[in-house]
Amino acid sequence: MNDLQLPELPQFIEQYLSRERLLWILLVIILTAAGLWLTRRLLQSLANRFSRHRLLISGLYPVLRLLAWIGALAYILFVIIHPPLNTLLAISASAGLAIGLGAQDLVRNILAGILILFERPFHVGDMIEVGEHYGEVVNIGLRAVQIRTFEDSIVTFPNSLVQTGAVSNANAGQLNEMVVVHFHLPSSVPIAPVRQIAWEAAACSPYVQLDKPITVLVEDHFDFTFLTRFTIKAYVHEIRLERVLASDISERIKTALQERGWVTDPRAEG
Repeated sequence: MNDLQLPELPQFIEQYLSRERLLWILLVIILTAAGLWLTRRLLQSLANRFSRHRLLISGLYPVLRLLAWIGALAYILFVIIHPPLNTLLAISASAGLAIGLGAQDLVRNILAGILILFERPFHVGDMIEVGEHYGEVVNIGLRAVQIRTFEDSIVTFPNSLVQTGAVSNANAGQLNEMVVVHFHLPSSVPIAPVRQIAWEAAACSPYVQLDKPITVLVEDHFDFTFLTRFTIKAYVHEIRLERVLASDISERIKTALQERGWVTDPRAEG
């Protein structure tokens, strides 16, 4: 049992954390951080250059970052400090006790972050919905996941919340995703021509993925009066243009309906 006792702190610092070793530790940390910075810049450049593989390239960085810091920590511990096995076990036991008492949330988030990186329920660049927030994943860290919403806000979620909660992934690692557009018209409006207008509005948009199906659904709806609800389902060729495609389809439909007199333009009435 005595073999697992920690050495006195001044003795431990003098023996294992000399000035020379501290300089080597600092050098390893700086080189690791600099290497990761260069790696991130390189991957961003490659992702911009090869846009068809943007999501795959962007998804490499979180895994490389985790492996790099694990390697740096192992090198510092086993090569630079290199304590005896009994000292290492004692330190591990003490650190485990301290973490268990005071940093449970941090450890839970780190473990959840590692699971997210290797299970890969989503990637950097995916469009996900967590709770009431929807946006593009911009960072997967060991403690938290960050998404950028369409309002250009960065929302941060603890990894444990993302790991245990429901997460909706709109594109699952693909550059294209389905966009759904709804609109309502009076029930007296003829269905077949409107359906054709809706289909053509989606098919003629420069943002649509033409090798994917375009579907127009029709159903009854009641909101103080009887209405016909039209739902257009089409795929955008670049997930960042999701809202642009929806806006373009809506504009084309509204213009076509106004030209036929099926909806009125408030400006014309004024």
